[in-house]
Amino acid sequence: MKNVTPLRLFIAEDHKLLLQGYEQLLSAAEDLAIVATATNYYDIIHKLKIHTCDVLLLDLNMPLTYNNQHARLSGLDVLEFIKKVKLPIRPLITSTHRDYDIIKRAVAFGAKGYLFKSIDVDELLIAIRAVGSGRTYFQEEVGAILKSKQEDEGRLVGEGIKVSTREKEILMLLSQGLTGDEIASELSLSKYTVEEYRAILLKKFKAKNATHLVKIAHDHKFL
Repeated sequence: MKNVTPLRLFIAEDHKLLLQGYEQLLSAAEDLAIVATATNYYDIIHKLKIHTCDVLLLDLNMPLTYNNQHARLSGLDVLEFIKKVKLPIRPLITSTHRDYDIIKRAVAFGAKGYLFKSIDVDELLIAIRAVGSGRTYFQEEVGAILKSKQEDEGRLVGEGIKVSTREKEILMLLSQGLTGDEIASELSLSKYTVEEYRAILLKKFKAKNATHLVKIAHDHKFL
């Protein structure tokens, strides 16, 4: 049999039990070699600089520190870093996030695949091999979400700012004075997802805070 150079895999997952499960299941594949693992944002960035890898299996909910004080989707920051410095590694997302805008943003930042954590190991292996060979792989359910929501995207308005349907919903609720927890309950989202949307909106509108954001949104006819 012809020898095949194994795909070099970097696994980034903050739940240690799940990380150990990945290692145990994937180490049995002869065409894969796990060359690095990480459990938080800073560890990922450090190891990306010193390890040469083909595929990064990345959880979006990576903590910025070892404690629970930060709940950002810092996996998106990892993707942004990879894109900015043009690292030759292909990110494959594993996540519980099913929200269209989160998936779309991950893709925009360079994710070559996206899987929900409900998949089985056979599909995980298929996805890793596909991404590692230069193709993309999006779980069927992910593809369906992307396809069904594309028509719902907002149009370019105002100063060229694009606002998605979900972002506009959150803008409307912020304008009504709802807190993050109240918005999360209203839209059946986690409070951390709402916080991420709020951060995205502040950046898009170059706003200093939620009050400033709502004012700019009113001025440009988003509300």
